[in-house]
Amino acid sequence: MNGSSLSVKQNMLWNTIGCLFYQGCLWLMTVAVVLVSHDYANSGILAFAMSVGNIYYPFATYNMRTIQVSDLREEHSSSEYIAFRFITIGLAFIPIVGYLFLSTSNSRLIVSAIFWLLFKADEAFCSVFYAMVQKEGRMDYIGISQAIRGLGGLVLFLLPLVFGLSINYAFLSLAIFCCFITWLFDARSASNFGKIVPSISFHQALVLIKKYFPSVLTAVFFGAVVSVSRQQLAQLKGTEALGVYAAVSTPTVLVQAAASYLYGPLLVGFAEIWSKHEYVSFAQRYGKVISCICLFTLLAIVFCSLFGDNLLQAVFGSSISQGFDLLIPAIIATAFTTIFAFSFDLLILIREIRGSFIATSAALLISYLCSASLISRFGANGVSIAVIVSYSVGMLIALSFFYQRLKSNLKFKH
Repeated sequence: MNGSSLSVKQNMLWNTIGCLFYQGCLWLMTVAVVLVSHDYANSGILAFAMSVGNIYYPFATYNMRTIQVSDLREEHSSSEYIAFRFITIGLAFIPIVGYLFLSTSNSRLIVSAIFWLLFKADEAFCSVFYAMVQKEGRMDYIGISQAIRGLGGLVLFLLPLVFGLSINYAFLSLAIFCCFITWLFDARSASNFGKIVPSISFHQALVLIKKYFPSVLTAVFFGAVVSVSRQQLAQLKGTEALGVYAAVSTPTVLVQAAASYLYGPLLVGFAEIWSKHEYVSFAQRYGKVISCICLFTLLAIVFCSLFGDNLLQAVFGSSISQGFDLLIPAIIATAFTTIFAFSFDLLILIREIRGSFIATSAALLISYLCSASLISRFGANGVSIAVIVSYSVGMLIALSFFYQRLKSNLKFKH
C-alpha cells in the first residue's frame, strides 16, 4: 500500500459520493430524454443502447478489475494491464456488432447502440486506471473523476437534445467529453502509482486471454440476464413499453451499477483476508455485506411505497402513473442483482473461475427460457420477475461453490 493511503472509511466516503453522483447523472439523462423528446421513443432507444452496452462492457474490460485489484503479488504490471485493455476494447466490438445485427433489424437502434458503445469503450478504459488507484488506497481520485464525468457528461449530453439534434449526437458528445477526462485526469492520477505506458508481449496477451476467458464470459452472462429480458420486452410489447419500464426501473438499475463501485473498496480487504487464510473472517464479512444490501433494499421499498408514485409523477408527469406498479418489483430485482454481482466478484477474487462461470451460465439460461412467458403473463413486471428467478438460481449455485471451497480450505488448514 502507498504511504498516503486513505482509511477504509475515507475510501468508502469518496467512492460513494462520487459514484452515486455519477449514477444519478446517468439517471437524469434518461429523464431528460423523455422530457426533451416529449414521448418515450428516445427513452426506448437509450434503454436498448444501455442494455447492449452492458453486454459490451465486460468484454471490453475482460472483467479484469477484480483480478487487477486482488493481484497482491504483482503477477502482471500496470503497463501490461493497460496494454491488455487496449486490446480487449478493440476486440470486444467484433462480437457485439454481430450480436446487434442478430438481435434486431431496426437500423436506427443499431446505429444508436454503436454510438453509445463509444462512451462505454471509454468507461471500460478508465476502469484500468481506477483499479490502479484503488489498489493503493486512493479511491478519492475515483470519486472526483466520477463527479466530473457525471456533471460534465450530463450537460454535454443535454446540449444536442436541446438544440433538436438526434440522440446519436448526444451519445457522441458524451463519449468525447469522457475521453478527455480519462486522459487529462485519470491517467495522470494513476501515473502516481505505476507506469501507464502500455507494454505487453503477444505471448502474454494470449496467456491473459486464455486464462481469464471464462471470467469475461461470467460477466457477460451476468449482464445478459437483464438485457435478454429487456430486449424480450421490446420485441413483445414495443420500444414504448420498454421506455416506460426503463424510465421507472433505470434508477434501480443504476443503483445496482453503483453497487460495484460502492463495495469496490472492500475487495482489496477481502483479498488480503483470503491470502492470510482467515476463511472464517472472510465468510463473516461476506454475510455482513449481504445483510447491508438487504437492509438498504427494505428501506428503499418502504420509501418508494410511501413516496414513489408522487416522485415519479413529479419527474415524468401523469403519463408515468401506469408505471408505478413496476417500481417495487424492480427494486427487489435490483437487490438480487447486486447480491449476485458481489458474490461472483468474490468467486473470481478467490480464483474460483469455474464456479462463477457455472452460476452465471445457469442464471442466463433461466432468463432466456422464462422471460418471454413471464412478460406475456405479467407485462413489463415479467422482466423483474425473470431477473429475480434467474439470479436466485445463480445464487444457490454460487453459494454451493463458496461452501465447498471454504470447507476444503478449512480442512486443509487444520
